[in-house]
Amino acid sequence: MASVAGRLGGVLRRHRTALCVGAILGLAAPLATLPQQGKAPPECRRRDRIQVATGSDVSVNGYRRRLFTSWNSTNAPTDKDVDVVELSPVADVKRNEMLAALQGDGCPRYDVVILDSAWTAEFAAAGLLEPVEDVPSDRFVPAALATGQWRGRQYALPFATDVGLLFRREGAPAPLTWRDLYDSAGLQGFVTQNDDYEGGTVSLLEVTGGMMEGERVVMGARAKEGLAAWWHARETQKIAEGPFRERESLTEFVTGRARYLRHWPYAYLRLVEAGVKAEVSPLPGGGVLGGSNLAIASRSGLATESRAFVDYLTRADNQRQLFSCGGYAPVVEAAYERVDPCQMQREDGPAPPSATRTQLARLLGAVHLALGSAKRPSLVHYAQFSETLRECVRAVMDDDHTSGADFADAVERALAGALPDAVGGRPGAEDGCR
Repeated sequence: MASVAGRLGGVLRRHRTALCVGAILGLAAPLATLPQQGKAPPECRRRDRIQVATGSDVSVNGYRRRLFTSWNSTNAPTDKDVDVVELSPVADVKRNEMLAALQGDGCPRYDVVILDSAWTAEFAAAGLLEPVEDVPSDRFVPAALATGQWRGRQYALPFATDVGLLFRREGAPAPLTWRDLYDSAGLQGFVTQNDDYEGGTVSLLEVTGGMMEGERVVMGARAKEGLAAWWHARETQKIAEGPFRERESLTEFVTGRARYLRHWPYAYLRLVEAGVKAEVSPLPGGGVLGGSNLAIASRSGLATESRAFVDYLTRADNQRQLFSCGGYAPVVEAAYERVDPCQMQREDGPAPPSATRTQLARLLGAVHLALGSAKRPSLVHYAQFSETLRECVRAVMDDDHTSGADFADAVERALAGALPDAVGGRPGAEDGCR
């Protein structure tokens, strides 16, 4: 192995997008291109180091990056060090960058990709991921492990699971329904992610309870009640006007007068650091499953070595530290048995605790409870489904409606005409919104 100083210095580099951004965004097919029929794929060389592609690190104080450097400084002589490349912080751009780097006849640019959990089915269906064998199913949180499966086979292991939570100022009641939440919020009192990006899709899925059974669109009474309450809350200005993404919504809650915030678990540590006293509980009706998965690229010359790195990241002790130091929800059941205070080191010494053991235990309990009912559509064409869903709801919102029920009926009609085509990957699905 290289010297410790050399390894720590080279573990992470920012990706400056070697490919033309315009070409990346212009990928016509939602799935990557498979190798030509009858043409044997090349035998890929064994690199000196494992190449890892990931998105931006949103953990508190960048503790996920520190776990990567920890692997390089402590792994066995037979293991391979890693180089980690951070791709675009924009989810859709990051997805296209990963597709471009893994697809085609040649060898993949990366050995390990840290995928948004919603993309795993798409990448697996395109033949871009190596199946994962010998997975002890009772070791992982069931909902998190399921996000790495496609057609009954495991193609990725969870790295960090995520579930939407409700943060509320001290004294604000924990609502049982979305209507209760909006009624308790007051004017501009509820902050969520409502911009036109994947976070906006998640917010819609949470309000409607998911809308999907497998690949079938289901707009039942619960979904329509959620949409009606959401429309009324927007009309009466109970929902803070954005556009907000994760960073902006957190800032709005910290600096504003809102009583409620919908966000991911790591936001709790940010609130503690900011001196905001907040309580945490599951969202009304359950949240939407998020997070990231660890997948090994097909035709990687370092599949065995990459699996050792993946297993290291999912060890219970590392998962506990990712939670207590960085706010990532654990993916292994053993990590929920106790809370370990943050022990990772800063460059200038031990990191001061950002939350007490009691506070961390409350957060961990809320996460575990919320995971019990969390779900996310597992679709090969998830990206098209997500964009079409937002497009249809925006189109309906532009029209006049007499009530929340009228709005919900209009959304149901729009989605009935567009979402089945989007789920099937047919082009022009959004044209069916009206």
